[in-house]
Amino acid sequence: MATTWQINGVRLERPPDHRYGHITHVRIAHASGDFILSRETVITDLEQRYGDRYYTYAGGLRAEVIVVDCPACARGDYITTEPDDTTENNLLDLPRV
Repeated sequence: MATTWQINGVRLERPPDHRYGHITHVRIAHASGDFILSRETVITDLEQRYGDRYYTYAGGLRAEVIVVDCPACARGDYITTEPDDTTENNLLDLPRV
């Protein structure tokens, strides 16, 4: 059974051949305490039909996390939030972990 998780922090890394940082890990809010997941785990879950789902929440708005090609380097393993009317709930605006 799939679960929906709130992402409340991110870890970035900028590979030497890239201009911008990429999210490598996310922090997940859980009743028993926060924990860290790799970007690969999140992508695998999102790409599975019945896999876990992820979202962010800030500024009173929830944003679903999706997988897209990186706009800067065309890599297909980039996670972001669905576009909405605020940037407060974007993954890159979350606290660093």
